[in-house]
Amino acid sequence: MVREKRLRPETLARHCQSKLAIEQSKNREKTMKKTSIAQGMRHSLAATAAISAILAAGTGVAQDITFRIASVNPPTALSVQLAEQVAERITERTDGRIAFQMFPSAQLGTTADSLEQASQGLPVITFTSASFMSQFGAPQLAAVDGPFVVDNAEEGETLAFSDLMSGYYDQLAETSGVRVLALNWFDGPRHMIGSEAYSEPTDLEGVKMRVPSVETWLNTFEPLGVVATTVEAAETYSALAQGVVTAAEAPLTGLRASRWYENAKQITLTGHFNLFLGWVTSESALAGLPDADRAIMMEEFRKGGQDLAAQSVELDQEVIAEFEAAGVTFHEADRDAYREATASFWDHWPDGLYEQIRSAATAE
Repeated sequence: MVREKRLRPETLARHCQSKLAIEQSKNREKTMKKTSIAQGMRHSLAATAAISAILAAGTGVAQDITFRIASVNPPTALSVQLAEQVAERITERTDGRIAFQMFPSAQLGTTADSLEQASQGLPVITFTSASFMSQFGAPQLAAVDGPFVVDNAEEGETLAFSDLMSGYYDQLAETSGVRVLALNWFDGPRHMIGSEAYSEPTDLEGVKMRVPSVETWLNTFEPLGVVATTVEAAETYSALAQGVVTAAEAPLTGLRASRWYENAKQITLTGHFNLFLGWVTSESALAGLPDADRAIMMEEFRKGGQDLAAQSVELDQEVIAEFEAAGVTFHEADRDAYREATASFWDHWPDGLYEQIRSAATAE
C-alpha cells in the first residue's frame, strides 16, 4: 500500500512561500523585459524621428507625413467639423507636406486605443480631455478639469497656455511620448440630462448616471450619491434608451450632436464642468517635423479651439430653442449648492493647488 506523504504545516508553509517567491521573481523578470522592450521601441521611434528631422533641416526638404485624426465623437460634432477645417489650413500652409485623414465615431477604437498608438510613435492625433490625459504621467491635469474651476472660456484659454500647464504638457511628453497640441477646445459648460430634473444635488441620490471611468468624474459625482455607470460615449444613446443609465452629462452642443435628448427629455443647467478638451499627438512624430511646420500645427490647433469656444457660446440659445421644440424641458440648478456638494473634490489634492490654478487662469 502506498501512503501519501504529508508535509508538516510549517514545512508546507515554507514550501508555498518558496514557490510564491519564485513565481513573483519570474513575473518581475517578465514585466521588466516587457518594459525594457517597450522603452526601447519608444526610444528607437524617437531617435528615428529626430534623425529624420535633422536630415530634413539640413537639406531644406521637409518629410511628407499623413496624420490620422481620431475622435469618438460623430462627424456631426462641431469639434470634428472644426478639426477638418484645421487640417485643411495646415495642409495648405505647408504646401501639402502635412496631410490628414479623419476617423470620427471611434473608427480607430476608444480614446485610450488611439492614445496608445500615438505613444508608440504613430502619427495619430486624438481628441481627449485634460483629466483623461492625467492618467498618462501628468496627474495634475485631472485637477484643472475639476468642478467649477474656470468661469468661462476666456479663463480657460489663459490657463490652457499658462506656464503652469506648459509644465504639465512637458511632463506628459516625457513620461508617455504624447504631446499636447491644444487643450483649449471648450465646447461650453456641461449640464445634466436625464429622465428627471436635478435642480438640487440631493436629487441625484441613487440615479444611474453615465460616468466615464476617469478620476475627475468619479471624485465629482460619487459624493453626490449617483450610481456611477461606465458607458462609452458612442454607446450612451442606446444605454439611455434601454434604461442602462437614466442620466448623463454633456455640453448642449454635444447633446445635439449625440442626440441623447431623444431618449432623455429633462436637462438641468448645472454648468458643473468646463472641460479642457483638445488634441494630442505623438511627441516623436511631431518632433520629426521641421520647426516651421511644427509651429503651424500648434498655431492652427489653438485657433481651432478658439473658434470652437466662440461658436459654442453662439449656438447655446439656438440649441435650447431647438430642444424645446423637440419636447425637452430645461431646469435651473442651485449652483451654489452644487459647488458646496462637490467641494470634496479638492480633498484629493495638495493644499493650495486650487489657488495656484485659479491664479494661472486669471492672470493678466
